[in-house]
Amino acid sequence: MKIAPVVVLVGSLLGACAHAPTSPRDVTLVERDGASRALPEIAARAPLTVLVFVAADCPCLHAHLPRLRELAKTYGPRGVQFVGVDSEVFANPERARQTERDLDLPFPVVVDHGARLANALGAEYATFTAVLDRSVNVHYRGGIDSDKRRMHDGATPYLREVLDDLLAGKPTRRKEGKALGCVLRKW
Repeated sequence: MKIAPVVVLVGSLLGACAHAPTSPRDVTLVERDGASRALPEIAARAPLTVLVFVAADCPCLHAHLPRLRELAKTYGPRGVQFVGVDSEVFANPERARQTERDLDLPFPVVVDHGARLANALGAEYATFTAVLDRSVNVHYRGGIDSDKRRMHDGATPYLREVLDDLLAGKPTRRKEGKALGCVLRKW
């Protein structure tokens, strides 16, 4: 008799997991104008897309802003689009626009309702980045570089190395890098 509630609970959990995306290709994001777009549609706009998970109040993200701006300026003309992703619980298009303004981002921020993209990619921290091609193949997941709150000239530039490798038509030096940032409030 006591087994039935456990079976129901497990069945309910399995049902809930069935709705979680198994691939970033299955995710729809809300752009700053309120329009819903499938990630493949967004990724098709450029040969490479860098997704940067953001939390407006994260000191680690703030420390990386100059590097992110410089990367977007350097690689944008080379066919790389940068997109900020707000996967936090209170994300909405107005907050995305406010984050863009407050952080002076040179790229748009989209809303990831229910943290579906964050969960599909394994993003747990602000500053987590993922590099995708037009077909939404993931070439890199992890940090922007090896720094956390204080920027050092000797940091390993994970994202820069990956972009250089992909643009040169070479295999990437790394598929993953440690993300160092604030925990995304996805709950």
